[in-house]
Amino acid sequence: MVVYMVKRNSMILAGALVLALAFLVVPAAAVVAIGSIAPASGPIAGGTTVIITGTEFTGATSVTFDSTPASSFTVNSDTQITATTPAHGAGVITVVVTAPGGTGSFTYSYVSPPTITSLSQTDGYNTSIVSNVNILGSGFSSSVYPTVVLRRSGSSNISAGSISVNSAGDTIVCTFDIINKPAGAWDVIVTNPDGQYAIRTSGFEIKSSSADVTLTSIYPVNGVANSTVSITNLAGTGFTGTPQVYLKRTNYNNIYGTFSTVSATKLTGTFNLNNQIPGPYSVCVQNSGTDAVCGLTFTILSSTTANGSIYFTSSPSGATVYVDNVNKGTTPFTLENVIPDYYNIKMQRTSYLDWAQRIQVTAGNETNVNAALNYQYATTTAPTATTIIVTTATLPPTTVKSTAVVPTPWPSDTPAPESPVGIFVLIGALASVMVLLRKKQ
Repeated sequence: MVVYMVKRNSMILAGALVLALAFLVVPAAAVVAIGSIAPASGPIAGGTTVIITGTEFTGATSVTFDSTPASSFTVNSDTQITATTPAHGAGVITVVVTAPGGTGSFTYSYVSPPTITSLSQTDGYNTSIVSNVNILGSGFSSSVYPTVVLRRSGSSNISAGSISVNSAGDTIVCTFDIINKPAGAWDVIVTNPDGQYAIRTSGFEIKSSSADVTLTSIYPVNGVANSTVSITNLAGTGFTGTPQVYLKRTNYNNIYGTFSTVSATKLTGTFNLNNQIPGPYSVCVQNSGTDAVCGLTFTILSSTTANGSIYFTSSPSGATVYVDNVNKGTTPFTLENVIPDYYNIKMQRTSYLDWAQRIQVTAGNETNVNAALNYQYATTTAPTATTIIVTTATLPPTTVKSTAVVPTPWPSDTPAPESPVGIFVLIGALASVMVLLRKKQ
């Protein structure tokens, strides 16, 4: 009876154990997972700090962005990692966290920087607010609006107001309060919340209602690309302080020079033409607080196919210049776009001797030709003198008998002078008598 009860109890215990095991729930093994990444996007340059939230991060050995290791990462806890994004091309990529419990993944977006292609209004006077300026481009943040500013060296930035961005992220509408702001060219800068930005150099010009600068000439009138050209005389009027001097051409960035004021009528300085596009540019000068005045032309010549120029002067001026026997003008003047070569130069001016010289023109350079003309004195022909030779012959005395009746003069108180003819006749008679006496002897 006792044996039976022991066996029965053992069976009951065994059955209870089996039943308990049947209802035992074994928890699943923990896995690595990523639930979110903040922020979810960043610039292609990388350097963005992101917070990765998930599970089983303890002991994580790597964090990759599309197979590229994070610049750095720190496991803050089993559920959080701080990582710095590496540089990557634009687009959506996969972030992977590797830990002892496995790997977890999530998506992250690399965003290109914004671009500015044009503005609907590129200038305004510093007497009012400029409204409804449309900035066209791409990559403008439409969820959190970007900042827009006007920037100019030496001046405080001007922040745009009333900013809005369309859903496509390609148009910004804003206003600029430029009342009493310095006149001149300002850069337009759009900066997205992720720190990426776009710059439109000299994209907006603030104008003043008055300008007193005039431009008359510039020397030299050209320069070779990829070089620095020295401007020895930018002539005009109204230059004050240190004016801003630049070269302007449609659809190209302005080329700013470094200039100083010699006087109110003369500026000197340089233009750096490195990496600049050959072609004609307008010369602009702007005093502080006034409009820029443009008008003269400066030409950037190609460094490989540049022609030269010849500057002709003469003393005195006004001489006619012939280049290879072709009339080119009257001194002083500059002959532009001359093909590099040797040329025969001749200058002529009334009352002066002709002047001639052979010169060489080199690519991208100006050849100076200065002629000192010699005055041509007039030639006078003296009259031929006629010489008259008088020959005197001595003849023997001759006695001439006259049949003319000589009247007897009326007696006078004043004796008549002796006639020279009578004296000669008397002398001749005496000579004849002496000759006769000698013959008789």
